[in-house]
Amino acid sequence: MKGLSMFAKVSIGLVATIVVAAAIFLLGIRPTLQNIQYHEENIALLEQKVAQIPRAQQLVQRAQQRVEQANRDLALIDRKKMPVNTIDLSDRLKAWMQYPDMTREIAKKLEAWPLKTGVQRLYEVRLPPPPNDPNAIPALVLVYPFGRVQVRASSFEGLLNHVRKWNEVPNLVVLVDGLEISGMSPQLFGSYTLTVFVYPRMKGGQPGPNVPSSPQGQGGGAPGGFGLSGP
Repeated sequence: MKGLSMFAKVSIGLVATIVVAAAIFLLGIRPTLQNIQYHEENIALLEQKVAQIPRAQQLVQRAQQRVEQANRDLALIDRKKMPVNTIDLSDRLKAWMQYPDMTREIAKKLEAWPLKTGVQRLYEVRLPPPPNDPNAIPALVLVYPFGRVQVRASSFEGLLNHVRKWNEVPNLVVLVDGLEISGMSPQLFGSYTLTVFVYPRMKGGQPGPNVPSSPQGQGGGAPGGFGLSGP
């Protein structure tokens, strides 16, 4: 009986040892399994992202192509619809000095275009000089409102054709609105509001740094304005 009791104790002790060992094993392996599961899930997410890379690259490529096309369109508009002497605000002082060349070009076009489209101009062309401070030149758009102007036409069709032709004037963006007609053919008079828009050039779409001190502050003056008298 004594031997049997000893065997029973040994068996119980062995079972207890196995249980403890199993518990230690499970306590050690559970975090490891959790780490494995975490990394497997992470790998799956990474694989999904990797699978999306070609699509993302395609989207980036398309966006770049659209930007390039927009730049080409902008260059075409600048070449066809902006004055040849449009100022470049990448250098504000230089733009300020060249401002009169731009407005002189605009004035000459506004003076000559009515006759080219078959009507007689009955208004003066006069543009303002640049601001005294080069830093005050608007960077977004230059707007020149002329108010209501008047032309003389020999026919109704000729007057309407003249108004439509303002969309075709080279190197200039002109807005004509509020046409009013009076008189009788061949002495028809048309009046409308006339506004000119110029978009300054800038490298990278941003104007250059401000001029530290304006020429006015140094005793200089702004380039003079000019006017063209009517017929």
